[in-house]
Amino acid sequence: MFRSLKLTLLLSHTGIILLTNLLLANVSYFYLINTLENSQKQYLTFISRHAVQTVNNYLKNKADLLERISAGQEVINYSINFRETALASYLAGFQGSFPSLSFINEQGIEELCITDGEIAQNVADYSRSPFFRQCLAQPNQVLILQNEPAPQTREPVLQLAIARHQYFEDRFAGLLLATLPYRKIAASLADISFSATGFLLVSDGAGNIMTISQPSPPAAAEQISLSRAKDEKGPPSLFTPQDPERIPSFQRATVRGIDSFVAAAFIPELRWTVMTVLPHEEFMRQVKKLRVSFIILFVIFFVLASILSYILANGITMPLARLSRAARAIAQGNLSEIIDIKSRDEIGKLIGSFNIMTRNLQETTISRDYFNTILSSMQESLIVLGRDGRIETVNNSTIVMLGYEKHELTGKSLEFILKKDEAAASCPFSNLDEGEILRECELIYLTKWGREIPVHFSASPMKDGKGEVYGIVCLAINISRRKKMETALRQSEAKLREIAITDELTSLLNRRGFMTMAGKQLQMARRQEGNVFLMFADVDNLKWVNDHLGHHAGDQVLLECADLLRATFRDSDTIARLGGDEFAVLLIDPADEKSVITRLEKNLRTKNSGGQRSYELSLSIGVVRYDPENPSSIEELMNRADNLMYECKQQKKQEMG
Repeated sequence: MFRSLKLTLLLSHTGIILLTNLLLANVSYFYLINTLENSQKQYLTFISRHAVQTVNNYLKNKADLLERISAGQEVINYSINFRETALASYLAGFQGSFPSLSFINEQGIEELCITDGEIAQNVADYSRSPFFRQCLAQPNQVLILQNEPAPQTREPVLQLAIARHQYFEDRFAGLLLATLPYRKIAASLADISFSATGFLLVSDGAGNIMTISQPSPPAAAEQISLSRAKDEKGPPSLFTPQDPERIPSFQRATVRGIDSFVAAAFIPELRWTVMTVLPHEEFMRQVKKLRVSFIILFVIFFVLASILSYILANGITMPLARLSRAARAIAQGNLSEIIDIKSRDEIGKLIGSFNIMTRNLQETTISRDYFNTILSSMQESLIVLGRDGRIETVNNSTIVMLGYEKHELTGKSLEFILKKDEAAASCPFSNLDEGEILRECELIYLTKWGREIPVHFSASPMKDGKGEVYGIVCLAINISRRKKMETALRQSEAKLREIAITDELTSLLNRRGFMTMAGKQLQMARRQEGNVFLMFADVDNLKWVNDHLGHHAGDQVLLECADLLRATFRDSDTIARLGGDEFAVLLIDPADEKSVITRLEKNLRTKNSGGQRSYELSLSIGVVRYDPENPSSIEELMNRADNLMYECKQQKKQEMG
């Protein structure tokens, strides 16, 4: 149809691109709209769940605060000495968190009420209130109550109450009742921002609704407002649902006369419903922006595709035109015509075959392709340097190893890919110019991205018929895997050395490790004249535990003893399990012998008091002091401490007998 192949390709490519682009645009547009709606649904659902988590965290913080208030010394003193002034001052300090705090005695009478930092005159009787009995039945626990009367405020509130019992005397210490207005709870949600016109609704199931608008400038309307469900315009089930747990997590509904997306989440503990409302109009603004962006993207894509189509058409026709000119030149007898082509497609292969044919016509000796095939099949890196020491050619293995293209290395010196270190400095490259062979220097090649590759490097000069060097062949073998194996072997040896001085059960030092470490510590103490003690400890009744409860229980005893020693002594002290039921500790600069034993016995009693075992941990202890003026070996110190420990064990048996 057209005489120009370029015009034919250009028009055909452009037509195909236009049709494909229109089809993809149509499909992608509706897909993106659906994706945007699903994304908005997930986002609103996340906001609702985040709001629920925020309310739960807020109430938990308030409950923790009320629990700390109830544990105050002023509350305890009031329940004993009735110091009203101290308690009133103490409770008034928390008016920022609780507008109203009341102290109720064990008869249910409100003895003290602090409202907005002042003592209220009215006294209430809660003895018949259901929440009072609930609090007495669950002492020392904060209960959150709803729909209780709140005479101090005119807006709905939550009430937090805790009945305090003294653990040691087991008696009632009073009941604290705190009010928490809905507006304060709503304030914890005021910082949640998710749209320009959206808002949060919180329904308590009793007809009260909190509205939290998006953050706005100070001059704007109030951000938090309270209303009744009966005054709202919208589906009744949305504001006062019969079963909040069955509210859909996401729906499209009319809220206050506005068509909106609504995501809901339920707070089971309060039976509250949190709703995130996004007007549909705002969502459609995002859709309009997407539509405009999509049209702009379509135009840009079409222009770029047209340009790409022209480049592709030109890339096909230009090599063919060059091939046509070269063929005419060869037909006229010019055999030096070679076409430079980098393409690897069918046209590139055709031109490559044309070039091979031209070279075969020029040469009657071995083809250069045979030499290139040998180079490309080698697994080792091969680099050929010219007379001036610069790279003339490389094989494929070198390109793969270093990440450079062949033209990026051609003309560069060998130092371009070598790391300049001591190994490279000591390698005798200068001997190559004198015709000597360089054998297996361990060097480091640098890749295009700076990664280091260790290699075994060898080089041999190439000589002409007169014996003069006209090039150098460099061969390198990647030894990265061997280096990794050597590193792994060294790490394994270090691990074996660590295992040799560590007790397998408790991870403490074993006898060998302790003797080594303790000997070094004694040498330091001898030079610095430091205060050093050696403690020898033996686990009592371990045989009885093994015989009656099993060796697993015996191992647990040893582990608990090891944990006890770690918790008692410092990191600078040397702790070891010598074997069986024997432990040893070398202490550096403790106060005295008595403080060492006292600290260990205290921790031992604490561990026994908090355990759920059928037996108690017990240790027989012997402690000796190292005297720098009369130096002793570690073996002598251990024998003396062992004797003291044995005397301690015998004394325990006599006391028990």
